Amino acid sequence: MNDRIRTIAGFPTSAQYIQMREEAGWGSISNETADLSLRGSLFGVCLFDGETLIGFSRVVGDGVLYFYIADVIVSPGHGGQGHGSLLMEAVMDYIQSNAQTGATIAVLSAPGRENFYERFDLTPCPNRLFGQGLSMVTGHKC
Repeated sequence: MNDRIRTIAGFPTSAQYIQMREEAGWGSISNETADLSLRGSLFGVCLFDGETLIGFSRVVGDGVLYFYIADVIVSPGHGGQGHGSLLMEAVMDYIQSNAQTGATIAVLSAPGRENFYERFDLTPCPNRLFGQGLSMVTGHKC
């Protein structure tokens, strides 16, 4: 990894967030939706190569007992270089600093990416504490 790569706690602009989601293949959202989504976050971390935003992740939840890791995004062309791990390290540092005993930390992994999250002590479901897990994305069928 080169020394131009750095993480900075905070959030991208709404336009950057929209662009990153589109580049990741997650579809388009409105500027208003991006604004509301980012404002509803507990923590965010941006990954830069020099002055160029190349990654972003955020945490949502109540900040005490429930933490959901959302939007672990690395721009195409920058994947497979450890950048996602840098984002996750920052996210997990935030969670470890704020989670109370008994807190639940969750993420919905893209298919085939589960092992990436296992490196950060997240356990696939079902496990001894949780069942299969369920999800729904409005406007889409899983």
